[in-house]
Amino acid sequence: MVNVKTYQCFPTMIHEFRGEQTAKSHTDMLSVVKFESRTDTLHQRPAFQNLTKRVLECNKHILDTDKYQYENIEITNMWGNTLSRGDDHPPHTHSNNILSGVYYLQASEEASPIQFFDPRPQASTFKPRNNSNWNNSSMIQFNPVVGIGFFFPSWLMHWVPST
Repeated sequence: MVNVKTYQCFPTMIHEFRGEQTAKSHTDMLSVVKFESRTDTLHQRPAFQNLTKRVLECNKHILDTDKYQYENIEITNMWGNTLSRGDDHPPHTHSNNILSGVYYLQASEEASPIQFFDPRPQASTFKPRNNSNWNNSSMIQFNPVVGIGFFFPSWLMHWVPST
């Protein structure tokens, strides 16, 4: 008999949440993103009031669950991206923040998933072939689903490949 004890070390958590928006607020948010030129302060717009409240609630829950200490939670920036056929959103991180997120107001079956890369630089240096799963993959992805969002550490490299 093999006796193996396993420790989950340095996990990188990605949290899924549901937006819980009404049809009207969803339509109003889409309008702002599609038809207004400045969309980097969405959290200050009336159309995004419910989503902003939900984001703050979820972030508080995540920080409390993970036992972080904080005085205040604030959204420093919220913006909208629209990708057309052939567009991508290149690999990047978000500086000067603790948590970042993505929320899908619109998606289709042809839309590309958001992909996250293993943050450990040496993890992909030399490894055997595998059947990818949560424990051995150097990249994980989530398909866009309307009304669903994800929170993740701001330092986590991510992108959306060409759609």
